[in-house]
Amino acid sequence: MENCELIALKLRLWQMEINEDLKKKRFKVPVHLGLGTEALVVAIASVIHSGDSLLLTHRNAAFNLVLAEDPSAVVREYDGSDDGLAFGQLGSMNLVNPRSGVVYSSSILANNISVACGCAFGHRISQSQNFSVVLTGDGAMEEGAFYEGLVFAKSHQLPLVIVVDNNDYSMASTTSERRCEIDLSMFCKSIGVNYLQLSDNDVQTYVTVFESLRDAVTSASSPAVVEVKTTLLNQHAGPTPGWPSDPMKVEISHGLVIEETVSDPIFVLREKYGIKNFSKFENELGSTKLNRDVR
Repeated sequence: MENCELIALKLRLWQMEINEDLKKKRFKVPVHLGLGTEALVVAIASVIHSGDSLLLTHRNAAFNLVLAEDPSAVVREYDGSDDGLAFGQLGSMNLVNPRSGVVYSSSILANNISVACGCAFGHRISQSQNFSVVLTGDGAMEEGAFYEGLVFAKSHQLPLVIVVDNNDYSMASTTSERRCEIDLSMFCKSIGVNYLQLSDNDVQTYVTVFESLRDAVTSASSPAVVEVKTTLLNQHAGPTPGWPSDPMKVEISHGLVIEETVSDPIFVLREKYGIKNFSKFENELGSTKLNRDVR
């Protein structure tokens, strides 16, 4: 199994452990897990080099877990401990880790796009081979900052990748319930920005795509947009199950696969390697568990 695929499995395990902590109401801060986004998270994390800038949303837990030298420091941050990832000062929704490239996280819709343009402008002025990646979602596509940021990035030929995590859901409404359809590919075409879409949840494929994107964006100093179709396998914030009527039933005792569909990147891995080999990898992951008892 490739290294990136093992990291995806570890990330699923770590998130499911935190989900168990959330059920016990361990944390006083809201934790926005990214169960179902592992392929995307690992792919982005794999192309962040020293000097690059990664700008995230409130749903930054998965990224910080993958990029931190010690993933358990993320859990300690949620505890508010002095030895947390940000010394217990940032909590969850605005958690950053500049040492690993996470320079900004914001819970304000589309707010990070403007900041990402500033970071990318800095890379361009310094003539470095670095670039910026900003994560946003289908809800942020409705904000003026999304359009203005993309036009600005194109106008100034910024080395920036805008990643739209499109899970067709924002807080408590689906896309069709709140707005008309937005053809992102046509918008990008109208201003001459490269656009591509990913949806098969194969982590190795995603890594290859983002490696090519990094080379293209830094060499041409020109922005690109990647729309990734994802399915969030947990609630907006909090554990699953979170209440008696909660339809989401995520139990760590049931194994790493949550849904037996291609919407689950870990199911995609299991199908790729076969149930027997996959079960062997699951068993070997025991030694990588987070230390959930550290307070």
